[in-house]
Amino acid sequence: MSQRLTVDQFVSMVRSMPLDKVASLPLETLPETIPAELIRNSPQPLRGVLEKLSFDLNVHELREQQALEQQFGNQAAQALDKARGYEADIAIARLRQKIADTTPALEKWRAGKMTNYAMSQTMHGLREIVTDVHAERARMAKAELVISECLLNNPGRFEGRLRDALERLKHFSGKVDATLGEYHALQLEVAAADMNDKRRQINDSDLKKKDLLEELNALEEQLKRPTSMFSRLLPWGAKKHEENIKHRISDLHQRIMSEEWVMAESQLTRWLDAMVDASLYVNSSATQQNLRQSRLNLFFLLNAFCEQQEAAAKQVARNPFIQVDPKKAIEYMLMSERFILDYFAKKRAEIIQWLGNAADSRLRALEHLEVDLISEMKRNMR
Repeated sequence: MSQRLTVDQFVSMVRSMPLDKVASLPLETLPETIPAELIRNSPQPLRGVLEKLSFDLNVHELREQQALEQQFGNQAAQALDKARGYEADIAIARLRQKIADTTPALEKWRAGKMTNYAMSQTMHGLREIVTDVHAERARMAKAELVISECLLNNPGRFEGRLRDALERLKHFSGKVDATLGEYHALQLEVAAADMNDKRRQINDSDLKKKDLLEELNALEEQLKRPTSMFSRLLPWGAKKHEENIKHRISDLHQRIMSEEWVMAESQLTRWLDAMVDASLYVNSSATQQNLRQSRLNLFFLLNAFCEQQEAAAKQVARNPFIQVDPKKAIEYMLMSERFILDYFAKKRAEIIQWLGNAADSRLRALEHLEVDLISEMKRNMR
């Protein structure tokens, strides 16, 4: 099959070639459609020639599509339709418009006039469209796979058409990935600031709790001291002193509890998602810098989360009024690593579901990232 002309090439030829040469152009070399605007703005008799070419081309394309569908099946015909890129262009335009709509909020947030939480909620509003774009990318990956299989199965006279469709699919897939990269870079920027805030909150809380715990331990030690001779002589004074210490201990317990910070596993998953997606889709230097800082913060937060879980388990295990196996309750030594392994298992399944057999390069990148994260985490936790 001859190489198809682009629309621009065809328009240039129409304007420079004699009328009879235009009329005799082989249909298989023409673009898939002749622009209606070109036909409408052309003078007679060229307009009549273009109208006939357009009609003949539509009939030719329909017959070719029917023949290809008969040889390779309905999936191949749908894959060629997907290669036109109409749905991809619509998905890209919608996401880029949404990203543009967030620009005022981003500028306000970067200037410190908007909280991280408010900015996270603004970004959350893009998730539905991002999911749609990922779904379109998955359909394109499936179409690439179908066309690749057709090319391996004696394509005959359709080889040129199939190769052209495959190239166009790769082109549109690249455009979709680039647009997803724009979103994931912004998402990482917001997530990085959110992680940094949470780390600062935990550090401040831990410092306050350390001081309170020192005071608490000192009071508990006072209660354990043997009764002095003076206390035995004046028991009512000793009792009052003891009650005062217990009251202060109770108050300190309340203050320590009020310093507890909250972090859900779903938060960790969202932050890890932001890191992984940015790693898979973005290569800019600014994003790489955000990734490096985000990794360090994530390891800290993972460790803090697991220590919090372990502390809660130990508290349960030490409670004499709850019957529980202490060994089972404090089994958290490898919790951070297990969290990452579980996450990547789910992420791997998600990518395979999106991209099928076309997911190889993404899966390899994901595997390298998983190994790097676990190795770096272990170095930082020593």
